[in-house]
Amino acid sequence: MNNRFIYVLSLTLLFASCQQTRYATLAPEYLFDAKGQRLISSLIDSKKGTISVIYGNEIAIKAAGNHSPKALAGAEYTLVTWKQKEMPGWYGTNMNGDLYSIETLKVQGKNQQQIHLEYLFKAGHTYPKGAEAPERNGRINLITNQPAAVFP
Repeated sequence: MNNRFIYVLSLTLLFASCQQTRYATLAPEYLFDAKGQRLISSLIDSKKGTISVIYGNEIAIKAAGNHSPKALAGAEYTLVTWKQKEMPGWYGTNMNGDLYSIETLKVQGKNQQQIHLEYLFKAGHTYPKGAEAPERNGRINLITNQPAAVFP
């Protein structure tokens, strides 16, 4: 009788475990659609508790790869910043949390002597209410002077 009970219990547990689907799901609130732009670099500001990623088009990537101090005409950049949050299951490690801000920069012009910089700052819902947008020229310099990350 005991053997039959153990056999039935084992089969029940086996079938019950096989019916569960366990798929990893991405948290969509942490993802950003860079609309065809590729990663240039990333930044972490521990004092503010933020994580930032700079994306760019091919011209921006070329400028960052050449360590060019000037923005190249036609370059388009997107700097996305998230608040940091603890990464579940990894003690002492942080990951991107809620959206803090999005900054876009488009470099327009006929040549390097005649360029126009179109900068736009958009605060996320975790950006401090009533706080001013960051200083435009400082942010443009930060975005355009970041060297490209080197991937193995």
